[in-house]
Amino acid sequence: MSFCGEVKAELCDIKPSRCCEVAEGYGLLLFAHAFSFREMSLVTESEPVARRYTRVLKNQFAILPSVRIGGTVHKTYRVQVKEPTLCTRVMTAFGYDGTDLLGINEDVFKRPCCFGSFIRGVFLACGKITDPYKNYHAEFVVKDLSLALAFYQLLTDRGLSPKRSMRGNTMLIYFNRAETLEELLTIMGGNTKVFDLIDVQITKTIRNKENRNRNLDMGNINKQVAAFFEQNTAIERLMQSGAFERLPEPLQKAARLRQENPGASLNELCRLSDEPLTRSGLNHRLQKIVAFAHENETPKTDATGE
Repeated sequence: MSFCGEVKAELCDIKPSRCCEVAEGYGLLLFAHAFSFREMSLVTESEPVARRYTRVLKNQFAILPSVRIGGTVHKTYRVQVKEPTLCTRVMTAFGYDGTDLLGINEDVFKRPCCFGSFIRGVFLACGKITDPYKNYHAEFVVKDLSLALAFYQLLTDRGLSPKRSMRGNTMLIYFNRAETLEELLTIMGGNTKVFDLIDVQITKTIRNKENRNRNLDMGNINKQVAAFFEQNTAIERLMQSGAFERLPEPLQKAARLRQENPGASLNELCRLSDEPLTRSGLNHRLQKIVAFAHENETPKTDATGE
């Protein structure tokens, strides 16, 4: 089962109070595939959601919908009511007056405890959530534009921070930050998945820190290797040209120390030195050797510039 399927299965295990049950059922019916005076239907790959939708119609409205199962790779459940008289029973119960212009009747979830249940119902009907190991993303896919805008405004007014975009004629209302996903799951009652999400965040944080440290270590190693080759090349050129003997004795000692210990870091070279040396002091000497080698290779011109 996918992460999204697990989330929906967990949400379907919640046993809400009577008022919250009505609020959840309203969200589930309103944002399903069809919600009108002519037809009510839900299309889902989640068996728990299909059962939840069926139970809402049966327990709250004494309606037994038809259920069809299709699909070859993944099972698809279509739960449907097509009798206008039965659809009218549901529509009027939620305050609709016979028009097909849908809005959100906030009186259905006016109690503070019911808002999260309503959002849970909406998510069961049209929500998706990505495995947080792959990406932080949850979305509500709403085909009715006026209903989508009303839902977006509702979430915003209640202090959430959704984003929205269009995919063809469908509006996506989505959350793509870990903090907002936690808040959304908490509101809907998905407590187990909230802890899973926090675990993922901790794991990702640790991995990112390890990667940064590893990259930093590799960067330092590359710098050390580059510095060694530069220093060793300078020393060899000075020796080949006979200019090495013109170096001051402290620089000659530093050069020999560097050549005799090619893989050593500056700190290790300081410990190997027979005289007290600091890391910055040794580094300064090696830089002077490189600079002297460059000066020794620079061709000198006479007074005429030739």
